[in-house]
Amino acid sequence: MKAGKFEKVYECIQAIRNGKISINNKIIINPNYFFNPKNVLIKFNNEKIKTVGKLYFLLNKPAGYLSQKSESEKTIYDLSKKLNIDKNSKASLFAVGRLDKDTEGLMIITNDGKLSNLISNPRNEIKKEYYATLENPVDKNKINILEKGIELEVAYEKYKTKPCKIKIAGEKEIYISISEGKKRQIRKMFDAICNKVVYLKRVSIGGIQLGNLKAGEIKDISRDEVYKNIIKN
Repeated sequence: MKAGKFEKVYECIQAIRNGKISINNKIIINPNYFFNPKNVLIKFNNEKIKTVGKLYFLLNKPAGYLSQKSESEKTIYDLSKKLNIDKNSKASLFAVGRLDKDTEGLMIITNDGKLSNLISNPRNEIKKEYYATLENPVDKNKINILEKGIELEVAYEKYKTKPCKIKIAGEKEIYISISEGKKRQIRKMFDAICNKVVYLKRVSIGGIQLGNLKAGEIKDISRDEVYKNIIKN
């Protein structure tokens, strides 16, 4: 389970344990309490909870923003505040996956757990493409090494990356397509061949493109369009 979704689950569990949730006007403090949501009245802090439909948004995350919630730093949830939807709908949103604080680009913001699992499950091999500028000129021989997979240290353990595709776009520019997402993976990959990523932006997830969406902008997208472009990938 990804962090954004985990945080939502944790918040729900805490609300239940703190006696903020009632079902048919009875306070429930057991997070494992079973009920049929179609046949009961659910309240949070004595206010009826309204059903929230599935929502889908594309965000161009700027550098300097965190992908997870924080009280001390700017986050993508600050950007979602500008959405013209009710507070319950905003509260239901989470990011599918993360981007590092200093990485820009495409993120999917939704409240659809099924979509999150589809994209995040490594067995589905959903491709994510990034544009990167490097500190030093591109070395084709070393690029071939990265494409075949390279051993990195991830969470204090050795890990070999899956094969990837890299397109050379300029003397110090590349596009790299990967189907996994270890923390700071692309930066670590280029560090391993004695080069450094100085700018990184995700430009696509599956068949969904960043396009001309400006940094900090967020726009809605239909469910059909999301699933069509993710599944066909």
